[in-house]
Amino acid sequence: MWLGGLIALVVLAVLGAVSVSATSGTGSARTAGAAGADPDTQARLAAARRIPGDPLALGRPDAPVVISEWGDFQCPFCRAYTLNTEPSLVRQYVDSGRVRLEWHDFAYLGPESAMAARAARAAGRQGRFWQYHDALYRQQGRENSGAVTDASLIATAHSVGLDLARFQRDYADPAIAAQVSDDRELGATLGVTGVPTFVIGGQMIVGAEPLATFHQAIDAVGDLGR
Repeated sequence: MWLGGLIALVVLAVLGAVSVSATSGTGSARTAGAAGADPDTQARLAAARRIPGDPLALGRPDAPVVISEWGDFQCPFCRAYTLNTEPSLVRQYVDSGRVRLEWHDFAYLGPESAMAARAARAAGRQGRFWQYHDALYRQQGRENSGAVTDASLIATAHSVGLDLARFQRDYADPAIAAQVSDDRELGATLGVTGVPTFVIGGQMIVGAEPLATFHQAIDAVGDLGR
């Protein structure tokens, strides 16, 4: 009886060890799966450029949070965000060093979208991208109405104090046209189908959302970093 009891205890101990080992293995697999984000999220996390001196960015390159915006200068919803939400976002988060804004073109509404995108990048070569960006949205006309022309873009360049001869050379530079196209392709790869679209960490926000939506997304990224 004593021997039989000892054998039973040994068998139970072995079964318990096997059970703990199996449970531990399952838990490790689950943890690894949670730590490795899905490919779409990983691609969005990699969207931040963080290039020092980037003319298409506002804020510190080492800011804890990067907001990558895809926009079209003909889009009325992009205009609403730019005029109503972005100034508060800059004051509260960019100026404090917590957030960096990075612009990407998604010039898909028509030829005038691409023209405006090229012009804004040309202004960026003179350090005036954001001034030009804001001017384009303030004077935005109806989509594909003929409001955006070479002449109107030169007039905007003049209004923000650009060297006009240099602006026109840069505006015609094929390298700038390629950058506009590349940004749209990158956005499409990440799942951008309309504008404005914002990537904050691995999260995507679509539309001219109120400031509170950005607060929540920024705080979520900050919490992950703690």
